[in-house]
Amino acid sequence: MQFRLTLRPVASQTLVPFNYAYRLSAFIYAVLADADKQYADFLHGKGYEFSSTRRFKLFTFSDLIMPNARLDMKAGGLWINSPHIEWVVSFYVDTAAQHFIMGLFQDQRCVIASPKHRANPGRANPGRAEFIIERVEAVPVEIRSQTVQLRTLSPVVIAEKDARGMDQYLHPSDEQFGPLLVSNVLAKYSSIQTAVPAGEAPADSIDAGSLTYRLLANAGRQAAQPKSRLVTIKEGSREETKVRGYYGFMFELSGPSELLELAVLAGVGRYNAEGFGCVGVK
Repeated sequence: MQFRLTLRPVASQTLVPFNYAYRLSAFIYAVLADADKQYADFLHGKGYEFSSTRRFKLFTFSDLIMPNARLDMKAGGLWINSPHIEWVVSFYVDTAAQHFIMGLFQDQRCVIASPKHRANPGRANPGRAEFIIERVEAVPVEIRSQTVQLRTLSPVVIAEKDARGMDQYLHPSDEQFGPLLVSNVLAKYSSIQTAVPAGEAPADSIDAGSLTYRLLANAGRQAAQPKSRLVTIKEGSREETKVRGYYGFMFELSGPSELLELAVLAGVGRYNAEGFGCVGVK
C-alpha cells in the first residue's frame, strides 16, 4: 500500500537540507517503533533475507514534493514556498494493515535536521525543518495487467562492480540497467518466500526471464534525459557514503502481476529504505 502524506511546515520560513532522505528514513523507523517495536527492530536490524549479505526492508519513500521550492546553495538546502508539501511512503504489507499504518502517521511531528545546515541570521531556525502531518491518504496499488508504466518518485540506484570492486552507477539507458533492476526485484521476491511462516506453503517460484524492463521516452519531451543526483547517506557519521541515482524518467515493466506490485510497493534498485527507488504507476 502506498500512502500520500500532506505536511505543513511549522515555521513561516523552512529550509530543507539537500541530504534529507536519511532523516526521513529514521523518522519512519521511529514511528513504527512507537507502535510495534518488534517489527521496527526486525526491519532495522535484519529485514527480509535473500542471502547472508543481502537483506531487504520492503518499504520506500519518495522525494519531498515541494512546489516552487527555492534553491539556496549557500544555506545548503531548499526554502519551502508553499503552505503544504507532500510525501509518498510505500510499504509491501497486507492490505489489512492499511488503517493501522494510516493511524501511525496522522498528526505526527516530523523533524529534519542536518549537521551541515548553516546558521543564517534573519531566518527562522534554518537548522531545523519541522512539519506536522495533517493528512494521510491511502493510494491503493492494484495491478491487473502484465505490463505497467512507472515514473520515478525518487532517484533509482542501479550499480555494478568494476574490476576494482567499486560500484559504477548506471544510467537508465545502459544495457545492464534493466537486467540488474529485474534481478533486484526477483531477489526481493525470493526473500519473501524464505520468510513464509512454518506450515505455510511458499508461492511458486518465478522464472528470471518472466520480468522485463524498457526505458520509455517522456511524453512530449522526447529530448529529455534522466537526471542524476549524488546523495550523501548518513551524513556526518562514520558510515557516511555517497551514491548516485537517476530520476525524472519513466519505464515499463512486464511480467507477473505479483512482481509488478512488489516493484511498486517495495521500490526498485538499491537503498529503498533510505529513500531511493520509489515509483508510481503512470
